[in-house]
Amino acid sequence: MAQATIRRTSRRRAEDTASERILAGLSTISRSFTQVRLHEQLLSDAGVRVDRGGAALLSKLLASDDGSLRVTALAERLAVDTPTVTRKIQQLERLGLVARDADPDDRRAHRIRLTPDGRETLDRLTAAKRRWLAALLEGWSTEDRTAFAALLGAFADRLQLDLDGARVD
Repeated sequence: MAQATIRRTSRRRAEDTASERILAGLSTISRSFTQVRLHEQLLSDAGVRVDRGGAALLSKLLASDDGSLRVTALAERLAVDTPTVTRKIQQLERLGLVARDADPDDRRAHRIRLTPDGRETLDRLTAAKRRWLAALLEGWSTEDRTAFAALLGAFADRLQLDLDGARVD
């Protein structure tokens, strides 16, 4: 009986320690992705000039089903108001990274799409991010990288379900 209690207590401490390490790691990751310095470094490495908001908008366009979205849909996906997205689109249009097309379903509306230069900008930024990640994971075995990718992917999927309000049992 005493041995079972000791094992349960030991297991609980190990789970608590793991939870604390996970929370600390997530905090570090979260902070790093919001640092201007990292974004500036990645932009410099990629040889592109677009701010975080512009990069996020370009990424949302790339991830859309047909490569284009209405301004209101972009605002919703970026969790910002429509005037903010409109200003960002105007800036990206001046840079030649996005273009407006008439919406075939509603002549009053426009759909925003990536231009070839916009796609090239995203490709270069993605390549810079991959180089940065490769440097962070230098020295990790293929097995460790694969396990990390699987666990992080599973965690991200579960997190997305939770954020979307779905119950995960």
